[in-house]
Amino acid sequence: MRRQLGFVLLALLSVAPAWAETVQPDRRWVWSENGGWIDGRPLGAGGPGLHANNGVVSGWLYAANAGWVSAHCLNTGSCAEAPYGLRLEELPQQPGRLRLTGYLWSENAGWIVAHCVSTGSCTDTHYGLEVDLLTGRVDGLAWSENLGWINFSCASTSSCVQVDFGLGLLPQVVVPIPSELFADGFDS
Repeated sequence: MRRQLGFVLLALLSVAPAWAETVQPDRRWVWSENGGWIDGRPLGAGGPGLHANNGVVSGWLYAANAGWVSAHCLNTGSCAEAPYGLRLEELPQQPGRLRLTGYLWSENAGWIVAHCVSTGSCTDTHYGLEVDLLTGRVDGLAWSENLGWINFSCASTSSCVQVDFGLGLLPQVVVPIPSELFADGFDS
């Protein structure tokens, strides 16, 4: 088991440089029918866009019609009162892809759910955001009571021929190591 876990960790670590080099600066737009365009990299490449760091996603999005959207309570210093945020989780059935779970918060738009597993509603309505480990590209749909469905890439809407849009997650430390790998201290 130790050898297998070591191989998994080595494979995850070797992906980080590829992701960092292939994130496209123009992959920054998200679309909501009720909220319009949402900028995933407000203020440009060095700005407060979404960043991944050890499985936690923080940073900001900006919607002209809804204002600032926070991806984690660390952004607002509200973790003691309202612990929320996005997390990267493995998808065992889809190697090379991660699932984004948790909630985003907007003062004007309210809660945004990143994946149906966060609400336990996957049997009723299956939706959610996934990240390609090689490119950092975010695909799928998020849900907001106030903004409706939020499309994180044109692939979610089959509209890439007409309008090519999407979001690339920016890596800071791109090693989404699942907590269950450390559950037994590598002893099993």
